[in-house]
Amino acid sequence: MEITWGLLIVIYLFTAGVSAGAMITSNLTLLLGGKDFERVGRWGAFISPFPISLGLGVLLLDLGSPFNFYRLFMTLQVRSPMSYGSWAILFFTLLSVAYLYLWLPQKLQIVGETKALEQWKKRLAKIIPFLAVGVASYTGLLLNAAARPLWAAPLLPVLFLVSALSTGVAAVIFISAITPWQRARQGELHLLTKVDALLIVLECFILLAMIVMGRLSSLSVAEAFGSMIYGQFAFVFWILIVGLGLLVPFSLEYLELKEKFSVRWTLPVTIGSSFLVLFGGFFVRYIITYAGQLSRWF
Repeated sequence: MEITWGLLIVIYLFTAGVSAGAMITSNLTLLLGGKDFERVGRWGAFISPFPISLGLGVLLLDLGSPFNFYRLFMTLQVRSPMSYGSWAILFFTLLSVAYLYLWLPQKLQIVGETKALEQWKKRLAKIIPFLAVGVASYTGLLLNAAARPLWAAPLLPVLFLVSALSTGVAAVIFISAITPWQRARQGELHLLTKVDALLIVLECFILLAMIVMGRLSSLSVAEAFGSMIYGQFAFVFWILIVGLGLLVPFSLEYLELKEKFSVRWTLPVTIGSSFLVLFGGFFVRYIITYAGQLSRWF
């Protein structure tokens, strides 16, 4: 079967998830952690607008007629996942830029008073997570609506949401650990590492549940999941996703949380494990996109 959605679509799905996850990370650390988690909150806000902007850019390239993109916003079709998803992404992108401005150093905030901006920051932090959840999961709902056996999995939107949260947290860890400016404190990284380890475990259970449900389903769905676990996509699934994207980073994070590494190696391990989470998250979108298009109904 022909591959219609290629690598550009995979990049779009991945970057939208990273942006949504980074935004939720920033929102929750601001609302629940306050000043103690200010640095990771700031980096989540700084990261969020850029991956999704890149993703929208490559999506326009993939459409072939990018100047017709505006037609998605001429109407709102309540029963169409693409319609409300497009609106959610538009509002999320605009609000993420506004939210980034509220996190800028005071000397760069040329509009608004400091006290009022702080109040708006907390207001947006209470609103944007709902949009972020929609952005993270809507692509799974969009694939659910397509006529492909692999994409019919009911847990697909949940997988995309959890993977988005994990990659978003990993992006915040990675950037806030490597930057020389406003580098995250060890306590901040420790908590985010713990959260990411829990998300990896949850993602593993969702993948397992999807595979079991798929293999017990109709012949078409069973064959679609078979292509992932023992067919042409087995290397991507077992090595790039399960191995390098889930088990290795989880093991590194677990050992780091148990303080099994010397102080000298703590930061490199943190950077390496967060990068692998991002690596695995990309290939989750890759395998779902490609294997899904090659699956067919019998």
